[in-house]
Amino acid sequence: MLSILKSIVLKLGGVDTSEKNHVDTFTENRILNVPGEQIASIENGGIWVDFQELSDYYFMNIIVIGKKKYKTYEGCELIFISNNSELKLISDSKEIESDFSNVSNRWITQIAFDITNINIEMIVNKEANSVHLSFKKDSEIFEIIK
Repeated sequence: MLSILKSIVLKLGGVDTSEKNHVDTFTENRILNVPGEQIASIENGGIWVDFQELSDYYFMNIIVIGKKKYKTYEGCELIFISNNSELKLISDSKEIESDFSNVSNRWITQIAFDITNINIEMIVNKEANSVHLSFKKDSEIFEIIK
């Protein structure tokens, strides 16, 4: 019995099981089935939003899909810019980290923001022209989908 196991192990010795060769279907499935409504776009991705109410507090959960990796312990800003106004939201969580899908070669990032009813209306009515996602050392500009 031991000799059979040794021969199986020796035959499998040449198989590369490293993480880089793993096909990440879990993350890719999250990218393909994003909850909420896409409000902004960028090449190969965009921003999806979903609103949530908890005990009279409102939260906007966003999912960002794109070619950039985000990792910070200092939070981020989401700035909606229109012709005559600007809405700046600060992330609820300071720790933000993207997940990578090696299937589509894209990153997915989830971020939550505190928000008010008035701000929700501005976002839902698509009054802004663009959305700027800003981290300490990086930013990305998304175009609002009208």
